Amino acid sequence: MWLSTSNGLCKVTLIPGNKSYSFQLENFDETDGLQGREFNVNAALKTHKGELIFGGAHGFNMFDPLSIHPNINDPKLIFTDFQLFNKSIAANEIFSGHVILSKAISATHEITLNHSENVFTIEFASLNYLNPNKIAYQYMMEGFDKGWRTADNATRKATYTNLDGGTYIFKVRALNADGVGRPAYAAFKINVLPPFWKAPLAYVIYLILLVGILLFIRQRGIQKIRKQFAAEKEKQESRLLIEQERQEVKRMHELDQLKIKFLTNVSHEFRTPLSLIIAPVDKMLTRADQEQKQQLNMIGKNARRLLNLVNQLLDFRKMEVQELKLHSKPGDIVKFIKEISLSFTDIAEEKEIGFIFDTAVDSLFTSFDHDKIERILFNLISNAFKFTQAGGHVSVLLSVAKDSQPGSEGLIEIRVIDTGIGIPFEKQDKIFERFFQNDIPASMINQGSGIGLAITREFVKMHGGEISIESEPDHGSCFIIKLPFVIYDTPGQGLSSHDNADIEKEDLLASDEIKNVPKQQHANKKPTVLLVEDNDDFRFYLKDNLKDIFFIIEASNGKDGWQKALSQHPDIIVSDISMPEMTGIELCKKLKSDKRTSHIPVILLTALTGEADQLKGLEIGANDYMTKPFNFEILLSKIKNLLVLRDTYKRTYKKQMDVQLQEAPLQNEDEKLLRSIVEYIELNIVNENLSVEELSRQMNMSRGSLYNKVLMLTGKSPVEFIRSIRLKKAVYLLENSQMTISQICYEVGFNTPKYFTKLFKDEYNILPSAYTSSIRQKKNLTANKE
Repeated sequence: MWLSTSNGLCKVTLIPGNKSYSFQLENFDETDGLQGREFNVNAALKTHKGELIFGGAHGFNMFDPLSIHPNINDPKLIFTDFQLFNKSIAANEIFSGHVILSKAISATHEITLNHSENVFTIEFASLNYLNPNKIAYQYMMEGFDKGWRTADNATRKATYTNLDGGTYIFKVRALNADGVGRPAYAAFKINVLPPFWKAPLAYVIYLILLVGILLFIRQRGIQKIRKQFAAEKEKQESRLLIEQERQEVKRMHELDQLKIKFLTNVSHEFRTPLSLIIAPVDKMLTRADQEQKQQLNMIGKNARRLLNLVNQLLDFRKMEVQELKLHSKPGDIVKFIKEISLSFTDIAEEKEIGFIFDTAVDSLFTSFDHDKIERILFNLISNAFKFTQAGGHVSVLLSVAKDSQPGSEGLIEIRVIDTGIGIPFEKQDKIFERFFQNDIPASMINQGSGIGLAITREFVKMHGGEISIESEPDHGSCFIIKLPFVIYDTPGQGLSSHDNADIEKEDLLASDEIKNVPKQQHANKKPTVLLVEDNDDFRFYLKDNLKDIFFIIEASNGKDGWQKALSQHPDIIVSDISMPEMTGIELCKKLKSDKRTSHIPVILLTALTGEADQLKGLEIGANDYMTKPFNFEILLSKIKNLLVLRDTYKRTYKKQMDVQLQEAPLQNEDEKLLRSIVEYIELNIVNENLSVEELSRQMNMSRGSLYNKVLMLTGKSPVEFIRSIRLKKAVYLLENSQMTISQICYEVGFNTPKYFTKLFKDEYNILPSAYTSSIRQKKNLTANKE
């Protein structure tokens, strides 16, 4: 079938297949002898001889379709040009130091290129001049291309870049306009030389180096094994000895730890008896005559001296485990040092030793650790008096000097000078070492433990200062302390609210409200204090001093304390920590996690002075923490503070209920419990038979526990609390609904309007009907104003 188109004549040949047909299309144009590419519409005719006539704009064509045969001329190919970097290479032309083409490209069968000559172009052409524009060219670089590529028959060239080193064969073939061409192709070989590091010689060198390295490593390994084998015998011989020494060291270390632990435990045990000495003595001093005061002062002084020794032992333990920390607070350091120094006046008079305190500045407000500075001065001054004979002199001199260290405004220099026995020069470097003891005359029997100066130096270092000594035997000693400081303009500068609460014990004594213990529901009822203490003497001492103000309940261990807290519902609990069966920490955790007792304030008493122990107690919910020995007046003030705070919470909860408790944010277990109670009452407010028993079951509490909890939080019994919720709901309905008073009465759970009216008037001092009228009048006035 022949078709005339705007682009020439098209011959369509139908080719039958197995199950379908395919079409072969062959196009003819003016290069094949046509008058032109375009033909007129309907200008076609087939003659009786079978000839076809097609008319166009430039005439017509008439031909016999049977005489049209494919072109069987075989196009012959030749290579016409070879270019490197877009530059044609001629025969015998030198390029980059060597000849690439020894003869013309058309006669060349092989080319060798360096690895740097990596951009080249090959041009080719056909020697068939019959319709050359219809000749199709295909090429392929064997070893690089995966298939034949079609070339542009106008340019007839192929370009390649960055070929790896190796041998390639470039092939090209051509097809004439009728698709006839040789199955063979024109080709020539291209050799691309690899770079020098990929050359065969390079790989040989690499192999030699690798073998050499492996041999070297093997030789070193053999030498190492020989040395190890030689040393193994020596190790085996000494291994048993080393293991024995290690076990001995381990045993000695464990023994040292046991000794230190025993020493620490004994020191802690000293604190409770000391509390039972110091506290009663302080109380007796307030009622003793002058003669008794002298004896009591001597008892108190020696008890505190013993306490200081106990504290030194505990500080030594903390130094061993690196638990010492600095707790700086602002204060007048000059006044503080003066007070500590002048407290030795009695000792000076008793030993007939002259004592002088002199300062170059009257006051200096800065930040320092009060406890550690006191311990530093106590150790140095007490040593000065200890090693000075009667008739000698002890001086404490205070001055201020400049400091070149950044962040410091100066140095406080403290000199503790005595005319005692002195220290030999060769031993002055050792006196600050632990357990060092100097040789002293036989007349001085108070040798000391040898850890006081070691602790003193550690405390000075913690302040960023330094301590030194100037001494000469039989002429006395001078200890020099230099502490950097930053000046505070006012005594209160740098104080946080937490610091202000802890500086002086007077800060614990609150205003006039604190002095009066909170009144209970019944005027004659004292607040109840539960004392949990395993030491009978100490428990008796606390009870004896608290019984005039509080009703006291006693428990000898944590387990007994827990049972009495559940049964007696005390107002506050004072508990020791170290107790049998259940510790104070375990008791506090149990109290704070149980909804029946979580509201009870807890004060923990302990001989443990570590911050980790205090933090552990406070983290589980303890309200306060005191270390033994302590001032009883401070304990009493803390008990009163917590009772006042509890009473404040009670008023706060009650006030929140008067406003809108359901919108209050949840902050603790007490508020969550109160919210749950309110929600349950509101959900069952229509139920006139809602009882305290049902409410306690829903809250998973006994009736007694619920009664005490609600009374503590709101100041009302559960029945009164349920009634107040009903009345508040009634007020809301009176203000915001059109319901009658009788309807509201039943809606909020009252069984008769008369009873509802009575309770409403008792609570709000107005009848429900009058309250409704007043609300309507207010609304009318508001509407008239608008």
